[in-house]
Amino acid sequence: MFLVDDLLFMPIDGIKFVFRTIMKTAEEQYLDDAPLKEQLLELEMRFDNGEVTEEEYSEEQAAILRALREVQHRKMEMAGVDPATQTGPLGGKVGEGSGVDVHLDYGPSSKK
Repeated sequence: MFLVDDLLFMPIDGIKFVFRTIMKTAEEQYLDDAPLKEQLLELEMRFDNGEVTEEEYSEEQAAILRALREVQHRKMEMAGVDPATQTGPLGGKVGEGSGVDVHLDYGPSSKK
């Protein structure tokens, strides 16, 4: 009886395997940021060669960086981390009027 059950459910198990494989591949592509990084590198090379203007470079760079940020947020969400509460080197909010003062003090000046 178990042999008959195995033979009857074999096509269903095969279809489940195919769908799981497709889902896994789709998730990997959904979370892959390598193509975006390649686009950014290509854009920088085109800018260095003078093929795009500074304005075009800025617009395309902003779009690519937005897409990279979205991929990063998707990765965080899939890991169970809320991207809005995440703090790190690229996290946080900058308000109007917030700024940074940099003071470099290398010791006493030799100039008088």
